[in-house]
Amino acid sequence: MVFVAPTWSGDDAAAGERALARCAALGTPLAAHTGPVTMPDQLAAIDAQFPYGRHVEIRPRSVPALTPGVREALLAAGSAPTSPLSAVSVHSLHGAAARVPVAETAFGNRDPHLMIEILALWEPDDPEPARHRAWAAGLAKALEPEALPGTYPNLLGPDETAHIAHSYGPHAHRLLAVKRRTDPDGVFRALPLPAGPGGA
Repeated sequence: MVFVAPTWSGDDAAAGERALARCAALGTPLAAHTGPVTMPDQLAAIDAQFPYGRHVEIRPRSVPALTPGVREALLAAGSAPTSPLSAVSVHSLHGAAARVPVAETAFGNRDPHLMIEILALWEPDDPEPARHRAWAAGLAKALEPEALPGTYPNLLGPDETAHIAHSYGPHAHRLLAVKRRTDPDGVFRALPLPAGPGGA
């Protein structure tokens, strides 16, 4: 099943309705609902996928487009999920997100691209958690030949340190300097800090 979650952000409601109508014209949906929503409510709607205690393995990869190789990898993984809770979310980073110069933010890629969020989810009593992790890792590896350097840093796993510098773009060294000055013991972190001037 494909779930499409389009978002229009802007003051021109009519333009938003026209954009959403193009999505509806892709086919006959099983269900369709669109309407105005606040950002807190939009984020809260995602929470139901991640109730307390559910196990999650996330592997993000960014690609320039849905090339034949990317489509083949997505179809293969989508045809053989190891859990009915797992999903692959494809985020389109085009339009306004691509009009901000990369030097003005700490987001490493401001070119139009797709961020693929590989989500392996399973319940705590699942007897074989390794197979779900392997499914996520397998898709990430299949996408690697066409993946861009770096990806969305908030989703990186603890073993994906090679993506850190590219994920933050040209300001990575400035961010690390601030981090080392304000949190020298690395209390607030999700990933190991790469070595640099002054130590890790």
